[in-house]
Amino acid sequence: MIAKSQYPMRSRKVELSWELLNHLGKNFGDSFYILDLQRFEDNYREFSRSFQTIYPKSQIAYSYKTNYIPKLCQSVNAAGGYAEVVSGMEYQLALRVGVSPQRIIFNGPSKTYDELENALLAGSIVNLDSSREVELAETIAARFPNTTLHVGLRCSFPIGDENVSRFGFDASSGNLEMAINRLRKLANCDIVGLHCHFSTKHRSLESFTLRTSKLLELCRYYFGPAGPRLIDIGGGFFSPMSSDLQKLFEVEAPGYGEYAAAVAPLLAKAYPAGNGPELIVEPGSALVADAMLFVARIVEIKTIASRRLAVAAGSIHNIKPTLHNKNMPVRIFSACQPSEQRTAPVDIVGYTCMEHDCLHHGCDQEISIGDYAVFENVGAYTIVMKPPFIQPSPAIVATKPGSPGFELVKHREEMSDLFSTYLF
Repeated sequence: MIAKSQYPMRSRKVELSWELLNHLGKNFGDSFYILDLQRFEDNYREFSRSFQTIYPKSQIAYSYKTNYIPKLCQSVNAAGGYAEVVSGMEYQLALRVGVSPQRIIFNGPSKTYDELENALLAGSIVNLDSSREVELAETIAARFPNTTLHVGLRCSFPIGDENVSRFGFDASSGNLEMAINRLRKLANCDIVGLHCHFSTKHRSLESFTLRTSKLLELCRYYFGPAGPRLIDIGGGFFSPMSSDLQKLFEVEAPGYGEYAAAVAPLLAKAYPAGNGPELIVEPGSALVADAMLFVARIVEIKTIASRRLAVAAGSIHNIKPTLHNKNMPVRIFSACQPSEQRTAPVDIVGYTCMEHDCLHHGCDQEISIGDYAVFENVGAYTIVMKPPFIQPSPAIVATKPGSPGFELVKHREEMSDLFSTYLF
């Protein structure tokens, strides 16, 4: 059979076709993810180069919570990046994939005493989020007076967004200063720098300029002209996207170079001698969103009243677990077998029993049973947020850099995987 369409993957000369997808489907199931490792590595290098060209002491700390497939984490570690983790689970994963404790930045608002102790004694950088965590750090410092603890503090301040962040120390109320003063009383505590992270819908250049300027101002006040060891501006950058996907956003998504131009010159100007702090950026979606595809076989076609429906072997949770209403770009791959069921436009719906389970509203491509729907830009948060609701998670296969083949990086979950922790 001859495929109806070809889909060239970015950064690789791998073309998807119905024959290839059907071959993968026979091996891995009617739905699966495709991870483009080369695209991820290209994104990493381009993002890093954009910042380092302007401020050489820039470094990426990859956000594990966005997508913690071990292959991705290993790739970041091999490239010399930090692991940015927000839980004990993610911290253990970083160690498991070979990251040195000194290359782990531990963020998050709910660290336990044991997690803090393990990370601090191992030499990791821990960004404290609250007075409770300061108290725990004081206890650890007293218990281990011969070990230097490397801590940062997460700051909160206005950046023009209507919402007040629930994280970190308020820089304007005196809370941040009190935390710094308490930590400076500890002989074995090294305050390595300040950190911030803000989640804004617009992800604008202005918001990044503002947060960087404010952190620099705070660093000058608390650390003097030399500055701290590092300044961490967090993440929240837009990812590369197609023109079709860009149309779904209210604002134009900046590119890597534009973000770098909004942030890095501020550091270069503040520390012209080149011996300033390390600039830490924590991208997640910006690196991985466009490096993954989701593939789902069409298993049924039907019409209810005037609504045409194509039932897929996947669900909304596989491509947008936050349940947003944007239509992710989709391509239909067909074996070109004539069928009276072929129809368009059609809603591509999922396997769950929920009315909202619609993967794509009003697809204008012809669809029939046995076709494959391929959804783009699904690398961010899908793997980590997909619930075990009705069906377990599908397999993940990866294209291999420098090779035309595929490798399995996560097997399709089975009932035994999901219920192994339950007592029967």
